Amino acid sequence: MKKHKIIWLLFIVLVIGGGILYMFSQGNLFSDGKANLQSIKEKQLDYLKSQEEEIKKFVKSQNPKIESVEINWEETNWEEVGNGTPRSAGEIVNVYGRFNHIENSSWNVTFLVKDNEVVPNSMSLANDLYVGGRIFE
Repeated sequence: MKKHKIIWLLFIVLVIGGGILYMFSQGNLFSDGKANLQSIKEKQLDYLKSQEEEIKKFVKSQNPKIESVEINWEETNWEEVGNGTPRSAGEIVNVYGRFNHIENSSWNVTFLVKDNEVVPNSMSLANDLYVGGRIFE
């Protein structure tokens, strides 16, 4: 009788201990995962900031009249893209800014995200260059 109680007690301790170890291996027990998502986006933003000069060169290359490019990092956003399908086609990061120190000018560069990493060679101009709501020629 005592032997069966000890075996059951040992079994319960092993199951609970294994569950606790599994939970710790998955991350913070008291997190809903948003903190991890935030740190992923922070890492992506840090990467994009390290590519600031490349982004500026790319925007300048879109029009010979562009002499300077400013990036507004606060407007950077992430979104899911669907390509017209109900299932997501992936995630992108949009970077915004202005050019030639013109207050109402704008540009938007998009990067693909794959496996939580920004795809370096995926930079593309998402919209035309604008000044005051009109296409910059």
